[in-house]
Amino acid sequence: MKSKHSLTRVIQILVGILLINNLVYADNAETDKAAIEAQAKAFSAAFVAGDIDKIMAIYSPNAKIIYGNNPIEDNISRIRAYWTPNKKSEWKLQWHKTNSEELLISGDLASDVGYYSGLSKHPSGKESQFRGTYVIVWKKVNGIWRMHLDMWSSIKS
Repeated sequence: MKSKHSLTRVIQILVGILLINNLVYADNAETDKAAIEAQAKAFSAAFVAGDIDKIMAIYSPNAKIIYGNNPIEDNISRIRAYWTPNKKSEWKLQWHKTNSEELLISGDLASDVGYYSGLSKHPSGKESQFRGTYVIVWKKVNGIWRMHLDMWSSIKS
């Protein structure tokens, strides 16, 4: 009888450990999701502000971007040059946002699939809206979620 009681107690302890582990995992997943969403918003804000240093701080040190009909860009200096605002352009970005359709997190990697949109304005008053699709692979680097692979394409209006 005592061994049956001991076995029952061991099973109760194991079930308790599993429940606690699942709660911790769920809490980490929500924390990671919130951190990734905050990074996505920070990217949009930095893009609108033309703050290249803040944009680059969101990318991992060995990030890659893939856009349009271009080859994969894996040189961090050229990624910086891509995002550096063109001082000769009179167009001013008014807003930019992303809308994640699916965010899957597994360990230190996450995939984010969704849509982006924005609006640029010319001093003449002319406006240009843009939108498209994106896939971002986020990588946790030293505890911070960073864009590791950033791929996008525009949607024709």
